This record gives sequence, C-alpha cells and structure tokens, in this order.
Amino acid sequence: MTTLTLSVIHVRSDREQPCAVCLAQFAPSEDSGSRVLSIKAPEQELVSALMCGGCYSKWSHGKTVTVRTDLAR
Repeated sequence: MTTLTLSVIHVRSDREQPCAVCLAQFAPSEDSGSRVLSIKAPEQELVSALMCGGCYSKWSHGKTVTVRTDLAR
C-alpha cells in the first residue's frame, strides 16, 4: 500500500500569482481564502498548488479539479 501525504493550509502569499486551477490572478492584500494543497508520495517530489478560495471551496465540497503543474508552487 502506498502512503500519500496530503496537506491543505492557508498560506498568505507575498506576491501576485494565479490560482493553479482557474488561473484567477489575485493580490496578496486581497488574499483571504486561498489554500495551498500539497501532495507527497514516497520517493516522489512534493507537489504544491495554490488554489483561490472559490476553487478550494468547490474542491472541498466534492468537485474534481485539475491543477496546472506548470503553476504549482
């Protein structure tokens, strides 16, 4: 059985960057609902993605989202 570590936390951004799901651009001063999703599998790189509050809400309520890995932080 493979162990997968997941983490979802609010991390206030210190720079403007897009949501890795919907590409919405948001400024740090307006950042209140974003979350960083991090996934780590054994012997693989950590993958992190910034999600805006809207995409996080949809995902946390069961919607499947696609993260753009070229934007993953």
